[in-house]
Amino acid sequence: MSDATSSRWDDYLDVFASPGRLFERRSDGKFGHAMLVFIVAAAVLYFATRTAMQPIMDAEFERGMAANPNLTHEQMEAGRKFAGIFGGVFIILGTPIMILILGGAIWIAARIVGKSPSYSQGATIATFAMFPRLVDSVVSAVQALLMDEASLNSRYKVSLGVGRFLDPDNGVLLALVGRLDVFTIWVTALIAIGIKIMTKATTGQAVAAAAVVWLVGALPTLLQALRAG
Repeated sequence: MSDATSSRWDDYLDVFASPGRLFERRSDGKFGHAMLVFIVAAAVLYFATRTAMQPIMDAEFERGMAANPNLTHEQMEAGRKFAGIFGGVFIILGTPIMILILGGAIWIAARIVGKSPSYSQGATIATFAMFPRLVDSVVSAVQALLMDEASLNSRYKVSLGVGRFLDPDNGVLLALVGRLDVFTIWVTALIAIGIKIMTKATTGQAVAAAAVVWLVGALPTLLQALRAG
């Protein structure tokens, strides 16, 4: 095995064990291989954990449909069928889009604090920062298997954070406080480390930029909750 191939696979150990060394090695902004590995792993975990997570997915679907009282029963059932069929497709097609958008948010946030990474560096940070979400999927599924199905009325009920203790119908509060969980903070910390290493930012600048990304990440859920009233 060549040194280049070896170091590439070392990336997936270092993202958990030595992220500083990882981001130094990947400051060239090459993220294609890592993105492909993440997408494949995310898809495999989605299908492997779907049965365990189904009560949560059903509860979230019902909550989303309840926000639109004009929907008929037939429309709700059609929506449920569509979600079941295309959930895996969304993982495969939506994940790279999500990562690329996150890369743009990191690129902008770093510029806000006075640094000038390339977009590819921002996308590289985004790609590797998402890897703890794979662990999150496993931990959530294990919890779902062990918990009473009746209590699985929100995705936050299997989070390792404040959100699991809050009313799942309080969408606005959960949009912000729900992001105070182990895995979201882990992702945010990796973003800060990546910005610090790749842009030679100070610790303060890197933390500030990562905090901006954390806040931006809350916006989609917050806007959805506000629309739902």
